[in-house]
Amino acid sequence: MGYLFCREMREPKCLFFVLLIWCLGTVHAQDSQRSCLKPKLDRGYFDLDEETYPHGTKLYYACDKGWKPVVEGWWGMVKCENRKWSHIPQCIDENNCIPPDNPNAKEKPLNVNGWYPNGKTVWFDCDLTHEIKGSPSAKCENGSWRELPLCVEKYDLCRKPPPVVTNAVIIHKYQDKFPEGFKLNYTCQDSYTLEGTDSTVCQSGGWTKGPTCIETPSPTEWPSTGDGGSSTSSDRGNGGTSSGGDRSTSSGGDRSTSSGGGRSTSSGGDRSTSSGGDRSTSSGGDRSTSSGGDRSTSSGDEASPNVRPSARPQPSGPFLPVDSCGEKPTVDNGDFISDSDRNRMALTFKCINYYKLVGPEQVMCHSDKTWSKLPICKAPCTIDKRTFYLLDLKKDMFVKEGESQTFLCKETDYWKKPFVADVRCLNGDVTTGSCTCYQLN
Repeated sequence: MGYLFCREMREPKCLFFVLLIWCLGTVHAQDSQRSCLKPKLDRGYFDLDEETYPHGTKLYYACDKGWKPVVEGWWGMVKCENRKWSHIPQCIDENNCIPPDNPNAKEKPLNVNGWYPNGKTVWFDCDLTHEIKGSPSAKCENGSWRELPLCVEKYDLCRKPPPVVTNAVIIHKYQDKFPEGFKLNYTCQDSYTLEGTDSTVCQSGGWTKGPTCIETPSPTEWPSTGDGGSSTSSDRGNGGTSSGGDRSTSSGGDRSTSSGGGRSTSSGGDRSTSSGGDRSTSSGGDRSTSSGGDRSTSSGDEASPNVRPSARPQPSGPFLPVDSCGEKPTVDNGDFISDSDRNRMALTFKCINYYKLVGPEQVMCHSDKTWSKLPICKAPCTIDKRTFYLLDLKKDMFVKEGESQTFLCKETDYWKKPFVADVRCLNGDVTTGSCTCYQLN
């Protein structure tokens, strides 16, 4: 059958058709390997009843009367990700409590079951930048929490960024506030050496002085002099010594010494060195070196090891290394993350969480020592649960600039299946779509 089909289609079309079928089969096989089996759920039901679910499927579930999902809301949701569900769906007694959404606080010890029984007392800790006001504990009573502790911001925080140290980076992830006594460590770029302390500490709302990164010295050349100077060299037994005076000439043997004035010349056997006053010239056999005052010339079979290595070549073109522009530029609600010798020509900027970077990601130093165009970090749109009352929100949410996100609606259909709405943030304005019944794509 397949042979006759290929004969009718002719060879080129048949080959294309076979490749298409093969590709579709490969994609299907790969997708099947990432699928999830139907999760177990007692005292509840799913909106889609299948034996397996493709990777990326969002599966909603609800519970029988007297029971509730182990998440906020009437409907719980789990997502299939590479053969695993995002969490185990559970239905718990409606008098039990799910972990509270208490800003800047966490339970201790952290609950691993995902819920707390009725009557359970839980203790809380605040994060490093906050402190507890009132009682540090709360009690689960008939499905809700009584008198959750309040975490208030400490007064002695360091709210300004730590000091910028030229040619150094901070070994810590970005954050906008730091508690009293917090220590940040620096590391210097390649070719630079740290001088002084390696850290800065938050004290009384300010930062202590940071370190300094100085350029690591290159290997120094051997001592030499100009007018009236002297130099010494040797070469496995054959060598010479010369010093400036009136005028002299020396030639190498086993060892020789000469002095000269305004002009001196030396020639050697295996190796020789000479220095003079206003002008000096030397030529050698196997190896030779000469140094002088105002002008000097040397020639030989091999360059002398006494000469300082040439400096690192500077890049050509309209841009300079970023260190040439001095103080690094700043971007509100963002910071650069690359400032190392491995990328000396550009600073790479990133925005803090939820902010969207708009403009060039990399900033460079022009040849006139000015910075190229800086990006900006656009603020996200706030989805206020009081304003967007049609959405099933338990707290205010955020949507990044230029992006959209799907939220559950409070409305459901006759069979209690969920409704969802798409919310888009564009130039700071929020656009909300209508609530429609959730459909699996």
